[in-house]
Amino acid sequence: MEGEAKIIGSKNKIEKGLVLKVSKMKPVIKPTKPHRHEGYHELIYLSKGAGYHTVGDLAYEVQPPMGFYLNLGQVHCWDFSKIPEGYVVLFKEEALSSYPRALAHLYNLQETFTLPGVDPSLLQLAEVFYLDFKNNASLDLLSAHLNTLIYKTIQLPLQQAAIHPNVLDEFARFKKLVQENYLHMKTAEAYAKAMHISIRKLNQLCQTATGGNAIEVIRERMLIESKNLLSHTGYPVAEIAYQLNFSDASNFIKFFKSQTTLTPTEYRAKL
Repeated sequence: MEGEAKIIGSKNKIEKGLVLKVSKMKPVIKPTKPHRHEGYHELIYLSKGAGYHTVGDLAYEVQPPMGFYLNLGQVHCWDFSKIPEGYVVLFKEEALSSYPRALAHLYNLQETFTLPGVDPSLLQLAEVFYLDFKNNASLDLLSAHLNTLIYKTIQLPLQQAAIHPNVLDEFARFKKLVQENYLHMKTAEAYAKAMHISIRKLNQLCQTATGGNAIEVIRERMLIESKNLLSHTGYPVAEIAYQLNFSDASNFIKFFKSQTTLTPTEYRAKL
């Protein structure tokens, strides 16, 4: 049964004038409501804590030492059962303007990763980063810390196989375009044209980076937003179809079922 409509909240934790912020996890275990952070990325490094972190429709068990990466606009919430300890790094893309490869590598990060318990160097780096931020260090120094943190994170075990930097840069550009335009650009042809490359080239980039093709990347982003709206709002299916720019509800239902084997109503009923 569809409930009263509610909007997924949006939080901005970066004060005006800042392009990045480093803080410690709040020592509280109160559950948070599903929300998204617009306009910036988030890296979380936990040394202690227990409970669950829900990102989109996936619930990850919190088992420190571990970390999480949230891309632009991802919906998430916390439900801790044990007080967390760790660091949160929030940053806009302009913080990495001097480090374009690090920005591209963000798209090679997994949503969750395990920190090596025998090697505390990554958490130590986060601590130094935090202290320098608190002491009002220059943006140049803070950006250098962020660059190092990202590179150490992507080198953790069980990450995806290395991708040639040129391919990674182009794939990152494609993902950024999808993030910004998925509501009104829904074909691989449109993105290939915007990138001034052929469809074949775009699909080769996606195959190398993800094992899939361009339309799968586009549909994945649309599916993520579809699940967000079904999971975290009470909007009727027709309203969700409208918000996602489908021509009508039946086309949205066909799309959703083709991706999940469930209708939107069936998916919502299982939540």
